[in-house]
Amino acid sequence: MAFDYGSIDLGLKNPFKLEGKVTAIRGAIQVVLGVFLLITAAGVVKDDSVSGWVLMIFGVLVLGAGIRALSGGIYATLRYFVGRNHPTSLAINYSKSESSTSSEESSYVGYDVQQLEEMLVGRKNSTFVEPRGFLARLLHSFIPRLLYMPYPIRNLAQNLFMAWVNTFVSLVLYAIVAFVSLGGFAGDAGEIAFPIYSILLMFYLLLVWYKAGRPVARNAEKNVDALGVNALTKIISLAVILPIITGLSASWVMKQFDLTKADIQQWMEVIPELYVPYYLVAILLMAGVSSAIILMMLQRRLQHGDPMSEVSELRENWQESVHPNEIFINLDNLVMANRRYKEVPNRVYRVLEPDLNEQVSGKGDFYGEMIQEVQPRVKEMDLGDKFRKLRLISLVSGNILFIVSTIFTILLAYSIIDLFTFFSANSFDSLAQVVKADKLEEYADVFVYGLHMLLISILFKSFGSLLSNSAHLLFAEIQFDSLLVYFKCEGTFTESKISTGTGIHDSTRSENTLVRSSITPWVIVSRIVSSTFAATGLRNLEHPRHILEMHKDDGQLEEIKRDLINFLKDRESIAAITSARDLGNASQIHQLNEQTRATHASQSIEQDVEAAGYLRKEQDLNPVKE
Repeated sequence: MAFDYGSIDLGLKNPFKLEGKVTAIRGAIQVVLGVFLLITAAGVVKDDSVSGWVLMIFGVLVLGAGIRALSGGIYATLRYFVGRNHPTSLAINYSKSESSTSSEESSYVGYDVQQLEEMLVGRKNSTFVEPRGFLARLLHSFIPRLLYMPYPIRNLAQNLFMAWVNTFVSLVLYAIVAFVSLGGFAGDAGEIAFPIYSILLMFYLLLVWYKAGRPVARNAEKNVDALGVNALTKIISLAVILPIITGLSASWVMKQFDLTKADIQQWMEVIPELYVPYYLVAILLMAGVSSAIILMMLQRRLQHGDPMSEVSELRENWQESVHPNEIFINLDNLVMANRRYKEVPNRVYRVLEPDLNEQVSGKGDFYGEMIQEVQPRVKEMDLGDKFRKLRLISLVSGNILFIVSTIFTILLAYSIIDLFTFFSANSFDSLAQVVKADKLEEYADVFVYGLHMLLISILFKSFGSLLSNSAHLLFAEIQFDSLLVYFKCEGTFTESKISTGTGIHDSTRSENTLVRSSITPWVIVSRIVSSTFAATGLRNLEHPRHILEMHKDDGQLEEIKRDLINFLKDRESIAAITSARDLGNASQIHQLNEQTRATHASQSIEQDVEAAGYLRKEQDLNPVKE
C-alpha cells in the first residue's frame, strides 16, 4: 500500500521499539563474536589453512546472523510510516478518493461486502470460525475463549499444543518400548536397539521443538490451520514403526557380521556417552518453562476482549414531501461525511446508487443501499503490568538463548578443527582403519564433543526462537475502534403540483412539482473493534484486519436519525425569491400593479356616478304609475 502523507496525525505509533532495541543488542553481540572469529581466522590461516577456513566460514555465518539481527532491530526502532490510508480496509474500498489504494490492498482484505452485510443484519461474527480437526477441537474445549482470538494467536496456541502432543505421545510409546526391550521381551536385538532408539527419540524431540519455534507464517493471519486425527496418526505410526525398524536393523547387522551381544556392548563401551536422558530432561524443562511463559501471556490476552455481536437498529416509516434522491444525497454528502475521523474519507464498502423506478406518470418506487466504515482509530490494549513483564521476559530470554546458541556454535567450529587435526595426525586411509585403530576412543571423544556442541546449539536456538517469536507476535497486535454503518432505504413516491400567487390581482406566481414519498429506512450501526498484526518494513500495516467485537451504539444511531429528520423537516417545497435584486424587481412590479389598480378604480367610480345620474333622470321623466 502506498504511503499517503497527511499533516493530520492518526495517532498510530511504532509498537516494535522495545523489541527492536533488545534485538539490536543481541545482534551487536553476535556481530562482535563473528568479527572475533574472522580476526582469529585471519591470524591462523597462514599456519593452518584448514583451521582458518573453518573459522572463516563460521565467522561469516555468525556475522551474517548478527548483522541481520542488528539491522532488523535498528529498523524496528526507526520511524513508523503511517499514511492516511492505513490500516487495511475490511473489504474492498470503493471510495473514489481511495481508488488507487483500494486496488493495492484488495489482495489482503479480510472480508467481502456480502460478509459484512450478513454480520450486521444477522448479528453474527464470521471471524470466529469453527476449529477443524480432532486435536483443534480438543484444545478449544480446554480453552473455550481461544475461539475469540485473532487467527495468528490461535495458530500459535495450536502449534504449541501440537508440539506437546508429539512430545507426550513419543514419551508414552518410548516407555512402552523401554519396558519391552529392557524386560527381555524383544531378545538381545531389543536391548541393543533401545539405546539407538533413545538417540532417535532425542533427535525427534529436538526437531519437534525446533519447528514449534519457527515464526507463525503470515498466511496464518487469514485462516486457522487444521489440527486433526491425521497428524496424531502420523505421530503414533512413526513412534510404533521406528522401534520395529531399529530392532530389525540391529538383528540384521548382528546376523550379517556374525556379532554377538557381548561384541556390540564392547563397541558401545568405547563410544562416549551421549547423555540422552539429560537431553530429554533439558528439552522437557525448557519446553515447560517456555510454554508456561507463553500460556500466561495468552491467558492475559484471552481475558482482554468482549466477543459481542450486537448492533443498534432503526426501522421506521416516514411520510415526507421530498424527492428520494435527496435522501441519499444528504446521507452520503452530509450525514456520513460529518462523522469522519480527522477528516479521513470513510471506507465505502457498498456504493450508494439509488434506483428510481417510475411505474406510471408521476408515481413509482425507489431503493438504495450503502455500507460505510468511519476511519478506524487506534484502541489501546491495556493488558496489565503483568502481561508487559511476561512479554519482556519472553523477549529477553529468547534473545539470551540466541546468544548462548551462538557461543556453542563457535565451540562447534573449534571441535570441527580438533576433529580434522585428529584425522590429519593419524593419517587414516579408510574407515576400517578408524574402527580398528587403538585411538578409536579418542576419536569418538572428539566426534561426540562436536555433536554435543551441535545439539546444545540447536536446543538453545529452538527455544530462543519460540520465546522471541511469541513475544514478537504479541507486540505486533494492534486494535482499532470504528463505526460501521449499514443503510437501506426503500419506498414509493407520487408527484403533484402546487401553485401560489394565483389571486386576481397577483402578478407574481410560483408553480412547483411536489414529490410525496413514503420512506422506509433500515439503519444498522455497530461500534466494532478490529485487530491486525503489524510488521516492520514497507508492508507495516498492509495485513488483514479482522472484526473481534461488535457493540451497540445507540447514540450514533440517534444522531444519524436526527440529522436525517432535521433535513427532511427543514426543506422548502415552494420556490421563492432569495436574490436581493429579484426582490427589488418584484417590488417595483408590485408598485406598478398597485398604481394600475388605483387608476382603474377611480375610472370605475366616475363611470358608476354617471350611470347613477342617468338612471335618476330617466326615473324623473318616466315616473312609475301605481
